[in-house]
Amino acid sequence: MTRKSLPTNLIRKLWAQCGGYCQRPGCNQRLFAESGGKSVSLANVAHVIGHGTDGPRSEHELAEKIDKDGFDNLIMLCLGCHKIVDELESQYPVEEIQRWKIQHAEKISALFTTPKFQDEVHLYQAVNDLLEENRAIFQEYGPYSDLVIHSDSGDALEIWRRRSLDTLIPNNQKIISLIEGNKNTYGYPWETYKQMLKYKMHADAFQDNCLSDKKVGDYKTFPIEFDHFIKKRLGIPVPPVETIKDQELEFRHNQIKTFINRFLSNHDCIARLEELNKSTMTVDLLDGRVLKVFVTNTYYFTEHTLDKVIEIDPGIDAIICSCPSGQYAPSAKALCIQKGIGLFMLGEFMGAIRLTGEKYLNYLTSADRRSRIEILGREVRRLSPPVGTEVHLFGSYLRQKSHSDIDIMIVYKNTAAKATMIALEAGLRVCTRYEDETLDVTIASEDEFASLRLDQDNLTRAFP
Repeated sequence: MTRKSLPTNLIRKLWAQCGGYCQRPGCNQRLFAESGGKSVSLANVAHVIGHGTDGPRSEHELAEKIDKDGFDNLIMLCLGCHKIVDELESQYPVEEIQRWKIQHAEKISALFTTPKFQDEVHLYQAVNDLLEENRAIFQEYGPYSDLVIHSDSGDALEIWRRRSLDTLIPNNQKIISLIEGNKNTYGYPWETYKQMLKYKMHADAFQDNCLSDKKVGDYKTFPIEFDHFIKKRLGIPVPPVETIKDQELEFRHNQIKTFINRFLSNHDCIARLEELNKSTMTVDLLDGRVLKVFVTNTYYFTEHTLDKVIEIDPGIDAIICSCPSGQYAPSAKALCIQKGIGLFMLGEFMGAIRLTGEKYLNYLTSADRRSRIEILGREVRRLSPPVGTEVHLFGSYLRQKSHSDIDIMIVYKNTAAKATMIALEAGLRVCTRYEDETLDVTIASEDEFASLRLDQDNLTRAFP
């Protein structure tokens, strides 16, 4: 059975309470680890009282009275502690785990007790220092920084993600706490609090996009007005807001041009590029196709974003999401495919234009394909199938990105092995990796497999 996804606000609340650390006393491990220059999440949302009649601590008297997926029944643990408390459930009663959560929350709260400022200027100085630290990180490591644009390894973008987790998100919360904690000091209504609310919407969306699998559509970008307001209060000279916005738009446009000039101008399938305006260009391909391409720096491209693009130009053939740390929503990808519009990240576009038709619209990078094959192969090895078993990805696995479905074919060697194939299929269906996706599984003998004729020539063996 597919586990129900937890609401974004609930995940946000759990993250705020745990402070990014495992809530089991004696562990307190950071919930993000670094290995080989990459950041890996170790966070697990654990149920104090598990679902069903056989879940951990499900015999407790509160089992039938509480909301199993409610905040009070959830605790943030690392992978190891989650496994320990569930498999050794008799050693970890409900009351003890609840006590962990309360004590950990008190420790985190004590670390970030909001100082009181009787002098408003000192408050603005504290807020401005945090804004300036965030600005320096964004300029040095942000998605449109020279470091990211001119890096071929992807390490620069990984540094940006890391700084987002360890510095930007905590700084955002400190800014909000400083103003909320002092809002009763300076009279009502307080203009600073009103300005901060716009900043809070940005901070919440940024945190959700960093910490949650559920990305926020129409991502709230940094409100220039808030930074402008704080600096004006401190008497720091700043250009008018409109000038800053124009400079930012020009900056982002220049970065888009950099991507185009660096990666597309020398592409061996492109005969000619022509910029029509700041967001649209025509791409003449050597095979005779001419594509009108819209380039967007939207953090998260959604169906709503697509509607806005089509309003601007209904003749668009392709859309490139140029923000390196951005993404597009699977539903937006699916809708674009239906409309015959290519929706790509920059790297995907560079590979997709080598192909036509469905293979063009559904293009996956070689790294993405390889990752999916490796993941499936790893899960099959974990389930230890009989010798001679083969597992293939085929058909709609190309469309997994937009349809959340995966076609898998399991091929067994002989009749004796046939019975174990059902168990292998069941094991894959309950695998955590695939719990939010639809698996279309076909089981065939070697003879049946040899006689199959597939509509799409993209059969790929993932195991052995």
